[in-house]
Amino acid sequence: MYLASSPYEPNDLEIGITLSLGMTLLSPYYLSFVNSIGLTGAENVLDFGSGSGICSRHIAHRLSHRGGHLDCVDVSSRWMRIIQRTLRRYDNVDFFQGNLSEIGLKKKSYDLIISHFALHEIPYKDLPQLFYTFSQLLNTRGRVIFREPMDKMSHSKDLKKLAKSSGLRVTSLNQSRLLLGDVIDGILKLDFCGI
Repeated sequence: MYLASSPYEPNDLEIGITLSLGMTLLSPYYLSFVNSIGLTGAENVLDFGSGSGICSRHIAHRLSHRGGHLDCVDVSSRWMRIIQRTLRRYDNVDFFQGNLSEIGLKKKSYDLIISHFALHEIPYKDLPQLFYTFSQLLNTRGRVIFREPMDKMSHSKDLKKLAKSSGLRVTSLNQSRLLLGDVIDGILKLDFCGI
C-alpha cells in the first residue's frame, strides 16, 4: 500500500540544505506557487507530502487571516518533527503522520489538496489508490493542485487516465521551466459524469 511506512528518512545534511535554501533563496519560489493557487484564506486545505513545511508555512500564513485550516500529511517521522517546528506559531494547522487513506481524515471536507514535489515519490502502481483517496477527501467544489519535476514524472502522460479512473478529471496540465528545472503543474477536480 502506498505510503504505509516510509523506507526513506532524510539525513541531517538533506534536512540542513532543504531548510537553509527553502527559508532563504527558495522562499520566493514557494511563495509564488502559493500565490498562484488563488487561496481566499477561508479554505480547508490538505498538504500531501508536506516534508519540511517550507511550502506549508506560506499556506498556513495565508489561511491564518480568514479562518482557514491546514492539515499537513507526511510519512516521514523526521520531516514531521521538522514541520511541527517550522509551523509551531500557527494554531490553524494540524499534523498527521502516516498513510493518507488510514489516518482518519474526514471525507468530502477539503476545498483544496496540494501536492508539491511529492507525487513522483509514489510508485506508479499506487497512484490510482492515492487519486481515489484524493477524490474521497475533496468536497464537491474542491481541487487538487500539484507541481512535480518533469524529469521524475515519467508517468505524466497517464495522468488523465489515472485521474478519470479515480473519479477525478484533469482541468489543467502545463509544463514550465523554473529555476529548479522543468516542472509540470496540474489541477484535478471531481468528475461529475464527464461534465
